[in-house]
Amino acid sequence: MTVNTQAILLDSRANARQLSHRLKTLKPWQQATFAIAMAERGWPNFALFADIAEFGEPDEVRHCLNMLWDYVAGHQSAKNFERLLERLDEQTPDVDQYDMYGVYPALDAIVAITSAIQCAMEPSLEEAASTGALTLATIGRFIRFHEAEELSGTELAQYIEDHELFEAQQAFISDVIDHLEKAPAQKPELKKTLKALASNDNTSHLGISLDS
Repeated sequence: MTVNTQAILLDSRANARQLSHRLKTLKPWQQATFAIAMAERGWPNFALFADIAEFGEPDEVRHCLNMLWDYVAGHQSAKNFERLLERLDEQTPDVDQYDMYGVYPALDAIVAITSAIQCAMEPSLEEAASTGALTLATIGRFIRFHEAEELSGTELAQYIEDHELFEAQQAFISDVIDHLEKAPAQKPELKKTLKALASNDNTSHLGISLDS
């Protein structure tokens, strides 16, 4: 199975530039926290794929996310996060090995977590922004594949931008940035608030729920 993503990838670069503008006033740890929240929202996409395809060890991926949230709480240093990257490498699906659409958002989820870890280890505005843009690209590909295969160009872009999933993710991104702008430091309270917001009752930005 192949997915045509050229136009959506171009939009992703534009979204990354827009997010960079919004995130540039945040401190490095806040930018990393933004990336962590984006990664959390994609977790159900990986968990469901892993269950259906009997792939990997979801507990390993969940552990990496939990360590990132401990970083947000100020309870975990990023100095030892290199080992998390090694653990994630073994949990990365190969899209060429699966004839199911779910492998694509699952891969995006792993890429987002990897980017969040890298942001925590070595602050990067561009990396943080690209993580947010990736979530929008994941939605764009999902919509195109399931609802708008016949559309292209401006018509496709408009359809995606007007879709409730895309609008909901944009609202989530804004909410996370608003919370971070008011957060003075890494604290347990911030972890609790943002993790609950990002978890979205175990529902991903594609509307995939682990509780259904």
